[in-house]
Amino acid sequence: MDMERPRDQHDPTSVDADDLERMSPALLGEAEASSSGQNLVPLLGAREQEMVTDSNLYSNAPNIVLCLVFLEVTAFYGVYLNLIVYLQDVLHGDSASNAATVGFWAGVSYLMPVVGAAIADTCWGKYKTVLVGLSIALAVNREQGMAVITTSGALPSLSPPPCERGAYCAPATLGQRLVFFAGIYLCAIGIGGAKAVIVSFGAEQFDDGDGKNAAEAERKATYFSWYYGVGNLGMLTSGTLLVWVEDKVSWGLGYGVCASFVAAAVVGLAATAPLYRIVPPVGSPLMGPCQVLVAVARKASVRVPADAAELYTEERGSKTPLLDPHRQLLEHTDQFRCLDKAAVVTGADVEDGDPWRLCTVTQVEELKTLLRLVPIWLTSAVYFVANSQAQTTFVQQGTMTDSRIAGGAFFVPAASLTCIETVFVVASIALYNRAVAPAARHLLGRAEAFTPLQLMGVGHGAVTAAVALAACAEARRLANAVAGAPRMGIAWLLPQYVVMAVSDASLSVGQLEFFYDQAPETMRGASTAFYFLSCSIGNLLSSQLVTLVASVTSAGGKTGWFPPDMDDGHLDYYFLLLVGITAVNFAVFVYLAKNYTPKRVR
Repeated sequence: MDMERPRDQHDPTSVDADDLERMSPALLGEAEASSSGQNLVPLLGAREQEMVTDSNLYSNAPNIVLCLVFLEVTAFYGVYLNLIVYLQDVLHGDSASNAATVGFWAGVSYLMPVVGAAIADTCWGKYKTVLVGLSIALAVNREQGMAVITTSGALPSLSPPPCERGAYCAPATLGQRLVFFAGIYLCAIGIGGAKAVIVSFGAEQFDDGDGKNAAEAERKATYFSWYYGVGNLGMLTSGTLLVWVEDKVSWGLGYGVCASFVAAAVVGLAATAPLYRIVPPVGSPLMGPCQVLVAVARKASVRVPADAAELYTEERGSKTPLLDPHRQLLEHTDQFRCLDKAAVVTGADVEDGDPWRLCTVTQVEELKTLLRLVPIWLTSAVYFVANSQAQTTFVQQGTMTDSRIAGGAFFVPAASLTCIETVFVVASIALYNRAVAPAARHLLGRAEAFTPLQLMGVGHGAVTAAVALAACAEARRLANAVAGAPRMGIAWLLPQYVVMAVSDASLSVGQLEFFYDQAPETMRGASTAFYFLSCSIGNLLSSQLVTLVASVTSAGGKTGWFPPDMDDGHLDYYFLLLVGITAVNFAVFVYLAKNYTPKRVR
């Protein structure tokens, strides 16, 4: 008779209930079949047929997600691109408050994707987060959100009377402004919360087996290219069709189209629910860094050994519960030595192995890597202070020019200039991939044309040039206004948008690649959040900078740089201030890039 033997805790071959729960059902079934002497061919054949069925079921899901992306991007930028014009022409706000308002709203909008990503990773999952976010933008829109924006633009009672030439322009009342702002901020919460999550949700539809399935991995890479293209197509649609409808037909109709796009996205996402591969939330990517910080705090009095070999190291395949066997192992570095306390083994650690008291060297190095990225990330946030001018002060500048081109045959709304930037962003990336990169590889004799940090450096330098061009164009426009000459043509603003496009393409591509490569492995899925967060902080800083400059320059009853009539102000001086800020930021970035130590994988 078989007798039950107690499980030896030090026996590597023993398996407990927890181990069985962690084993995949497929492996358990295969093990049972093997032990009973059954033939595995039918089992494997059935499993292969199941995989083919799943592949066919989910094959159309990425295409559906791309359609949802188009609807979301078009609706969002249908509000964003022309927002400063609405504040100026309909609500009769002054130039300083308008620029500050748009900058703050954009900052909140780009902050919400970070919040949405955190919610998706910790509790809801990506599908539910996208559905809830868009539903907020729809359900609330019926009462307050985009419907209120639409109503505000359509009903005369919700906006001040139009200005007559040479007459006083009555500003919007507090109630009229509150109604409109309630709509746009609820729109920012709903659409913004789903913005970053929908990107990774589409990528989840590809089962590439962590890169082992080459065909599926290639399809996933193609998806990201299509996502970028569809997003730019949505921006182009907003900046041409919707902006034209808002400017020349009706603000209410234009905002109504935006609301209908959000409604179509919600209905489409809910109706196609069975077609998606739903991946459950995996927990917060900040768990590891938090464990290290807590462990350091609990071991504040512990001395860090001089020899790093005494720290808690690990090898792949270790049985310790503190290590994922598939985790990327990092080498120890001497920077931020105080954090090594989390990997110092004490008597209490041997007894309980508490992960909030004892961390591996890899966990500590991941936190060190994150700390090295923060200064470079901050330079990107400062970069977006200048980059955001393309949607704020550049558009204000365009409203004061002659928008007719080709001898008056065409009319170009000021907000549509952003579409020119979008087109040149796509053209810049295509030119880089097709011509610049291959030529650089040939000349430099290496596989990588430019490093991500070098691309980011090009972006930092180009944004300084773009703002300098804007200062020159504004100085010329003001000179014409003072001399009583005809308005400067809007085509004079084209160079600053072209250079800004080159800057945007270089920094955005370089930043996404750099953070994906250098971020801790546990945070790669949320690497796009770094980009949106830098956009958010940059827009918020831009809003505060405009408010500060307007307040300082208008002190003592002076006209200031941002008066109600831009012909009396000095927007060119503001652009020169940005030239100085971005030049200093560029110098700081160059210093950080030269002294950056990349992570080293064991």
